[in-house]
Amino acid sequence: MSKYVRQEKSQRKHPVASSASSLIKAPAVPEAPRERPGFKGPGFLKKTVKQARQPQQSKASRVDPAYQEQLIPNADQQLLLNILRTTFPVCLDYETLKPILQGIRVALSEGNSEKAFSRLDWMQAYAVRWSSTRALCCATILLSIADELSEETHIHDFLTGTCADDSLWRIVCFGGGPTEVLAFAAALRHNQPLGNEQLPDKMPLATEDPSVASVSPSPTVNLYLVDKANWAPVVSNLELELVTPPVLSKYASQSAHNNNLPFLHSSTLRTAFIRKDILTASQEELTSIIGPAPSLITFFFTLHNLYNTSSARAAALILKTTLLAPKDSLLLIVDLAEPASETAVGTDGAGVEKGRFRMGTWLDLVLSGQLGPEDIAQKSPWKELIKDEYRVFKLAEGLKFPVSLDHVTFQVYLFKKG
Repeated sequence: MSKYVRQEKSQRKHPVASSASSLIKAPAVPEAPRERPGFKGPGFLKKTVKQARQPQQSKASRVDPAYQEQLIPNADQQLLLNILRTTFPVCLDYETLKPILQGIRVALSEGNSEKAFSRLDWMQAYAVRWSSTRALCCATILLSIADELSEETHIHDFLTGTCADDSLWRIVCFGGGPTEVLAFAAALRHNQPLGNEQLPDKMPLATEDPSVASVSPSPTVNLYLVDKANWAPVVSNLELELVTPPVLSKYASQSAHNNNLPFLHSSTLRTAFIRKDILTASQEELTSIIGPAPSLITFFFTLHNLYNTSSARAAALILKTTLLAPKDSLLLIVDLAEPASETAVGTDGAGVEKGRFRMGTWLDLVLSGQLGPEDIAQKSPWKELIKDEYRVFKLAEGLKFPVSLDHVTFQVYLFKKG
């Protein structure tokens, strides 16, 4: 055992040099290069640093559009579409209708409304394709206003037939046509359902003389339609169909014949068509159209087109309406919703402000007197009741119509004159 003797401590084979006294230095650690080696010639392009992806917004945190509540029963909506289909059989022949619709789209996109509404068949096609859904949308808006703002407005009174004085319920529709007739007909039917009553033998027709509207036996609503296109034949056909019971099969039962009622009673709605370019209407002409009593003044899918035609004349029209409308009158504006990106306002070479506003901003400026002729501009007497720049009207499921129907994205404004 003595052959292998364990020492107290193993000795190193090579001595360790002291860093202070020895000439042997430890190798220097190389510094990290500031840039990666590579080509640095004149065509060198430095790569951009990739940004970390932002976490996607959860569906729960996204702002959903406001949907217009459905207030008209599906059965009544289908009846209204059936009236359009019966009044204008052109909708049953889509091959004939398709080029007409394309021609209307092209003309309207070019701002040529005179061409789009110069032919009767084109006007009928427009009523079938666009007035159908827009009328349902506007009727729902009217019912919504009547329910939510019954104390602020008199819309609830004329829709329910509780008006004591018929002269109060004068409705002036600038740019009026089939959309307005169908919209008010649907709203009136919803609040004044027909009972089993005897119907008159003769039905009223639309006329171009506004004085004829007072001849109707106590109508609930006097509807004055003002437009430069001649919508009188289209409106007359629609009004006749609204107050005529639908045609039944010869095999229909006696009970079906007894319950076969028109969409509206003939004394419920009376229309008068006035052919006039409202942008060129004088103050005297507007006075006779609006009348001396409080009225409901509407722009259904019209004001934006007038603004595109001439923003100055459109502003003058709004200011004239403000000046002439009696106290407690209502101004209801419904139009297509505008895209999120709108042309910004700038200045021209002379320093004059020039550009386009969104409709809500433009309305605020016009009604506040900041836009328009100086001799007409004044402090706004209008009280804003509703302002919504983006709302969606979704069609009810199960509706049948020969032409495809689309949802309507719209903006709505309601003012009351104090």
